[in-house]
Amino acid sequence: MDAATAPTGRATAPSGKASPQPGNTHWLNLSGLDAAKAGLSLYIVGMLTSGIYYARFHVLALDFTRIQSIVVGVYLILIYLASPAAIVWCVRWIKGQKVLRTLVGIAVLAGLDAGVAMLLGCAWITLIAGTLTTLALQVALFVDWKTLWDSLRHRTMELQLLHQPSRETLVALGIFVCLHFSLFWFPRIPGNFAGGKPVAVQVFTENAALPDSRFVDRKNKPKINGQLDSYSLWLLFQTDTDVYLLDSLPADGTLIDNDVMRITKSQILRMDYNTSP
Repeated sequence: MDAATAPTGRATAPSGKASPQPGNTHWLNLSGLDAAKAGLSLYIVGMLTSGIYYARFHVLALDFTRIQSIVVGVYLILIYLASPAAIVWCVRWIKGQKVLRTLVGIAVLAGLDAGVAMLLGCAWITLIAGTLTTLALQVALFVDWKTLWDSLRHRTMELQLLHQPSRETLVALGIFVCLHFSLFWFPRIPGNFAGGKPVAVQVFTENAALPDSRFVDRKNKPKINGQLDSYSLWLLFQTDTDVYLLDSLPADGTLIDNDVMRITKSQILRMDYNTSP
């Protein structure tokens, strides 16, 4: 038997046809489906989070086409999932006990949360409370509860963080994460960046005065047009028919429903953004 007819020990593909590679047949469809699932998840989480916040001000007419929902979902994923996962992945290179790696990861997470809170201008008491509660949720999502429970049963202490939280943990704590983000982080993110913090605007009205006299102190400040009345206000939210405004922004950024006034868009001629209040 010569070399040309010797068996090679493997099947050869027909001439002109490439051998199919396992797992690569429908890679485009699978990638597209995964991207669609990720985008839908971001949208749902963001819409739920912003909806919880705006419901406090009786804003129930949510616009399902707002890009804000996706951006808010990205913020939430970055704070509670992406940054903890990245830190857990980085500290795994530390040689030593698992408890030491976990403590280092928790310390870095706390510093990161505090840095973001300082960047958003939180007061010290709010900063400490927000950092601790955010850290508690981050740890609750990534801690290996099975290992911790088994170690406690055997009267040992073995604490470690997972690289990826389980689906059951995400579902169980998902509502708490959305609620925490809507109460602490979302109101402090400027509205220019898809957050819930009101934006300074100058409102030019069609009528001589707004229906409510509460904004009388904000009228024609500054005086811009001698023919049109204007009000220096803060914009919280707007729909196709209504605009939600307030006359001043509290120093700590916390709002209540009595601070907000709803005005129909038919009463507004023009609204300029980012003007001095």
